[in-house]
Amino acid sequence: MDFIHFFGTTGSKEIFFKKIRQAGGLYLKADDTNIIIDPGVNTFYKYINNYEDELDGIILSHIHIDHSNDLNIFVELMTDGGNKKRGTLLIPNQAIEDKILQKYLMDFPKDMHIIKPKTKYKIKNIEIETSIEHRHGVENYGFVITTKKNKIGIVTDTGYFEELLETYKKCNILIMNVPYNVNSKPNPKHMDIPAVEEFIKQVKPQKLLLTHFNSDILKANPVLIAKELSKQYNLEVIAVQDDMIFYL
Repeated sequence: MDFIHFFGTTGSKEIFFKKIRQAGGLYLKADDTNIIIDPGVNTFYKYINNYEDELDGIILSHIHIDHSNDLNIFVELMTDGGNKKRGTLLIPNQAIEDKILQKYLMDFPKDMHIIKPKTKYKIKNIEIETSIEHRHGVENYGFVITTKKNKIGIVTDTGYFEELLETYKKCNILIMNVPYNVNSKPNPKHMDIPAVEEFIKQVKPQKLLLTHFNSDILKANPVLIAKELSKQYNLEVIAVQDDMIFYL
């Protein structure tokens, strides 16, 4: 059965350190293809305690530690410590420049691609298309993942801007990182609920999953927010919980 396992639902150090919510990336299992997405803090521990699958690929959106902390150990796992030249790694160039990926690991995967905007890649049976570069203060991309049954948009950390919508318009499932209920910061680097509503209106997904919460949106209660959005826009909106498995 195809699914996405959300290992954690916060990127906030404050929330993670106080054990209010767990951190961690995503595990996608679909079309006989196994992919880890944004292996931040806690992802490796969660994965090896739940799965024994061989990984086919690893995708990194950007270098921040809540997305990249476990990257190197996953490359080791995917390639059996370099003994098996297998799997595909998609990674932004900044992760190479800033030595987030250890140099000795660069030849371990069978294929390693430096991400370019609006470009299609293949991991085994699944196609991945990158977005235009996000606005997050570091090199960062979102993704559209095409399986036999779905087009899944993953809107990683970014401030909202209208041009971003075009990438995701064919997606029937959207996963959005939304730390804020209402973001009042100048030049925001993260999404809020008004931005989510623009995605709902323009992209028109069938299902929308909200995650990557910080204290602002948690105070406003993302479960209630999801219920209100579901009612207002007549679609299924889910506030993701730690270790939730979403079946595709």
